[in-house]
Amino acid sequence: MTPNGNMSCRYHSLCAYNGDDDLFSFDLSEDQLRQRLGHMSHTPCQIIFSMANEYVPEYVDKKVLVERLCRAMGGAEKVEIEWGNHALSNQVQEAVQAIINFVKREGPKGWDDPWS
Repeated sequence: MTPNGNMSCRYHSLCAYNGDDDLFSFDLSEDQLRQRLGHMSHTPCQIIFSMANEYVPEYVDKKVLVERLCRAMGGAEKVEIEWGNHALSNQVQEAVQAIINFVKREGPKGWDDPWS
């Protein structure tokens, strides 16, 4: 396949309704989200959500969306970065601290604990 064909497939996978990589769309049903994300319910997970994400339409209730995603993943931990843009490039410290706290809490315990 040509590079343009690969790019086209990737775009379709991300952007098509119910595409292969359509994992976080606000318009997926609860069942669709569970089918796509439910396999992670046995693994400690954290969802860090950029509440000022420029790619999420204004009419989407971001708080409701992140709650739905956490439920679909069997109760993943939720972190809402209030003024974070899509890449969190404007809130790097807050995002990194949330990740470190999660790893310290949910990571290895005992002899292989790198934090002790």
